[in-house]
Amino acid sequence: MAIVGSADLWADFFPDNLIPDILNMVVDVWSNFTKPTLDEHEVPITKRFRASLEQYKDLKMLPVRIDREVPVDDLAKAEEIGRIDLRLTHGYRSNVYFAFECKRLNIVSKNGKTSSLANEYVVSGMARFVGSNPQYARTLTQGGMIGYVMNGKTENAIKAVDKQVKKHYIDLQMTSASGLGSSSRSLKKLVKESLHNLPHQEFTLHHVFLPI
Repeated sequence: MAIVGSADLWADFFPDNLIPDILNMVVDVWSNFTKPTLDEHEVPITKRFRASLEQYKDLKMLPVRIDREVPVDDLAKAEEIGRIDLRLTHGYRSNVYFAFECKRLNIVSKNGKTSSLANEYVVSGMARFVGSNPQYARTLTQGGMIGYVMNGKTENAIKAVDKQVKKHYIDLQMTSASGLGSSSRSLKKLVKESLHNLPHQEFTLHHVFLPI
C-alpha cells in the first residue's frame, strides 16, 4: 500500500532537526511570558505557558502540535501510567513525540525559606524518562525537562540539580556521575543535557531552566 505524503510523518523517532528549534522556542517564549506568582504550581503555569508556545510556533510556522496533560497508557494492560505535561508531536504516530516534564525548583515559603526540590526534579521527574521503569518516551531517544526556578536563581538551581543527578546516576542509567553537561543542541545558557544508557538505546534528556 502506498503512503501518500512525506515518509517522515510515519518515522520511528521525533525529527532530530526540530529539537534545537523547540529548546530555543521554550527559552524565547519564556522571556516575554507573564511570570507566575511565587506560590503558583506547575499545572497552572504550564497551562498558561502552552498558550504562549502555541502562538509562537504558529508565528514561526514550526511544524508541531502542542498538547498538555496527555495521558500515557500501558497498551498491554490498558492502564494509564502517567500524564505528559507538554507533548509535541510531528506526524501521525501517537507514540512518536517530544515530551517535557515540568517541575518547580527553589520554591520560597511564606516565611522566606527556600526549598530546592532538586531531588524531586530528579527522582520524580527525570526518572519518568530514564529510571528503572520509565513511563514516557519508552521507544524514543530524546525527552525534555522544564524547571520553573521560582526564586529566579537559575545558577543555584542548576548546581543543585547537577548534584542530585550525580548522586542518583546509577538509578538514572548513566555510565558515570557526569551530571549535567552543556547542550549539544542549543547555545542558550539556560539549556543543559544529560546522557543516559537505557537497555535498548542511548537517551538524551534536555533540561531547560526558566527563571521567575
